[in-house]
Amino acid sequence: MNWQGIKAVALAGVMGICAIAPAVADNRYTLATNPQGTIYYTIGGGIAAALQDALGKQVTLQPFTGSSVYIPMIDAGEVTMGLNSSLDLGDWYKGENGTPADLRVLARLWPLQVGFVAKADLGLKSVSELGGKRVVTDFSALSAMSKLNVAMLKLAGLDTDKVDGVRTSGLGPGMEGLTEGSLDVTSIAVGIPLTQQAHATIPGGIRYLSVDGEGATSAEADALYAGMYLTVIQPSARLPEVTEPVTVSAFDVFLTVSPNLPDEDAKAILAALSEALPQLKTDYPALGAASIEALSSPTNTVPYHPAAVAYFKEQGQWSDENAARDVKLAR
Repeated sequence: MNWQGIKAVALAGVMGICAIAPAVADNRYTLATNPQGTIYYTIGGGIAAALQDALGKQVTLQPFTGSSVYIPMIDAGEVTMGLNSSLDLGDWYKGENGTPADLRVLARLWPLQVGFVAKADLGLKSVSELGGKRVVTDFSALSAMSKLNVAMLKLAGLDTDKVDGVRTSGLGPGMEGLTEGSLDVTSIAVGIPLTQQAHATIPGGIRYLSVDGEGATSAEADALYAGMYLTVIQPSARLPEVTEPVTVSAFDVFLTVSPNLPDEDAKAILAALSEALPQLKTDYPALGAASIEALSSPTNTVPYHPAAVAYFKEQGQWSDENAARDVKLAR
């Protein structure tokens, strides 16, 4: 059995939903992610296992319906940390989802690519072709993904009233609707197990749709939704559903904590993550674009935790750009 398999077995006893307790209690940390089958859950399992090994503390992986559910729990200290996009963090920090959430980040982990996906036999290749189609425009448990869906449509020259908008709870139900034929298009992170399963299950497979149109640039994407940009996915052996270059949206994923997490815990988690990153990159190809140097990336939309700032200064990884960005974000 490989390292990843061993860790999955080791975590079997601590993964799953459990009663909510204080985030740092009884020698235990908790790591919140999106549901099983999502890239957050998959990579979160690897991070939890690595931290548990390095720190000698139980690290419980807690999957939720979506980040809109667990971000307030991070703020309240009910879970220690979570995996969150720069998009989601900025929205919650500014109070755009209701009550503002006071959050901090420890590290930038990896860039995440997200695109609209359809059954290949529908013949669709681009987002601009979605007029009149049944398209997931709203995820009730993923507010940032909902905004991202709308932004991708706008970049391709479509308003939501030009499509038959569908509301669903999260990524899994969206892919189920696509597989069952109750909708035409949903959005999903590129290359995660949910897409691989759908590609293998649906006759003819699936296809990501290119974000196209005159306004389809990274500058326009960031103007529509701060932190969003566009990237081109090339065909590769690990992405059998990609048969030709396709332009999708992207953003960065951060390890998020409460500002009240004790400095000693924050620094220990960050140091362990840094040490484990090379092995994590080997075991989880989606982390291929992660790097030690980019852990302190100044693409954050909430401030870094004070212990993270101190750690990155010690490592020579805290730049003037980092400092200026944190000052701008400070309340």
